[in-house]
Amino acid sequence: MVGATRSQSVMHPIFVYISLFLFLGAIGMHYGNRKVDTQTGQKRWLKFLTYIVIVSTVLAGIFLDRFDLVAIFISVVGLGEIIKIITKLSSRWFQLLIIVIYVAITFGFIYFSTSFDRSLLLFIYFQVFTFDGFSQVVGQLLGKQKLLPQISPGKTLEGLVGGTVFCVLSALLARNWVAFSMPKALLLGLTTASLAFVGDILASYLKRRCHVKDYSTLLPGHGGFLDRFDSLMMVGVGYSLLSQLRSLQ
Repeated sequence: MVGATRSQSVMHPIFVYISLFLFLGAIGMHYGNRKVDTQTGQKRWLKFLTYIVIVSTVLAGIFLDRFDLVAIFISVVGLGEIIKIITKLSSRWFQLLIIVIYVAITFGFIYFSTSFDRSLLLFIYFQVFTFDGFSQVVGQLLGKQKLLPQISPGKTLEGLVGGTVFCVLSALLARNWVAFSMPKALLLGLTTASLAFVGDILASYLKRRCHVKDYSTLLPGHGGFLDRFDSLMMVGVGYSLLSQLRSLQ
């Protein structure tokens, strides 16, 4: 029985899709790096390889039914990063507010990790993975129009649109994992993209307020844990709230 379960995990379609998307992302990275100097290109490749390790870790947590441990680890490390950077804020009340908001987010994220079954976690994470990856690749290839330069100078309208399109596509591809109709998958794809974008922007806003570029240097090419998992955490919170309003399972 255990052997059969492991075999089913290895054969899950998400590995095919993610491998394909990573391959497309690598091609996009290759062509995008033609516009930049060698050092910048090398940093992008390091970031890409680190991302593969991160994705593998999250998927391992989900397939081993221990995604709750992954979520707790992310949340605890993230709290340390938050505490470190908010010392740069002059207002103690604002510092306290940030801590309260972050703790609330972590509770929602951990609830998400423990209350949703494997298929639904994979369905949602596949979308977050796709949005994060393709919003960057499309932004690097086609990005010209800055979206919110005062908050996140690197974000472009083209990157957001590209990430959203691929996010919706991933939801449609994965809808059979959770037996969702096409309209529902389409709606959830748009929901995931919106939540991921909000999480990214909120994290960027706090960094600007604290006058830091990254939350830490723990993840090569990515900065800190919150630089990498801000979108996933917000998506988790959003779906936790939605699950209380409507049954998704």
